[in-house]
Amino acid sequence: MEIVDVLESIREDDSVRVVVIRGAGTSFCSGDDLKNMGSFKPLKEGFKIPHHKVMHMIREIPKPFIALLHGYCLGAGFELALACDFRLGAEDLVIGDHRTSRAIGIFSGASWFLPRLIGFARATEIIFKGRHLDAKEALEIGLLNRIYSVKDFNVESREFIEKIAKMPTKCLGYNKAMLNYSLGNDLFKSLQNEFKLFNENSMTNDYKEGNKSFFERRDPVFEGR
Repeated sequence: MEIVDVLESIREDDSVRVVVIRGAGTSFCSGDDLKNMGSFKPLKEGFKIPHHKVMHMIREIPKPFIALLHGYCLGAGFELALACDFRLGAEDLVIGDHRTSRAIGIFSGASWFLPRLIGFARATEIIFKGRHLDAKEALEIGLLNRIYSVKDFNVESREFIEKIAKMPTKCLGYNKAMLNYSLGNDLFKSLQNEFKLFNENSMTNDYKEGNKSFFERRDPVFEGR
């Protein structure tokens, strides 16, 4: 699976400061391929769905992932966007999960990601009804981080990406790991994990640069190391 190979190649590559996922055409993803659903047979126990590995990798790789969403973002593409750290949308965006309306179950993480992003009640309505949301509503309920006009989408989203890319990548990775850990652990364990990762982050070059630049009264120049 090509995306898995790409993700593996950037995992330990310090030159990669941010990962951007976007659709190549007029939409991010128009949904699942329904042509093959009619002849679908139940998967055997233990079968590994490729999408699942991608979801795990997006959450585990210590780099910020940004989904650029335009046109349609539905089905498995919707779940892919949910796994990312940031979701930036164009005003023409239609986003949601319509599969229930065709008696198709979710299978790549929506049941886990969506309640954590927008709350259990809103997630239930979107999944049960097979709802599609426009960009404005998606922003209002916290599904999107930003929306931009279609005309300015590329320019505005690039500015957002560049700001993230200039940040201390290692520190972002540790913070991402802390947030991930907190979702399945109590406060006591989360505090212990924070302390452990704080110590690891304090050994990075960017941590030293952040401290040095503060006392030199200048903006830090981080290298992602």
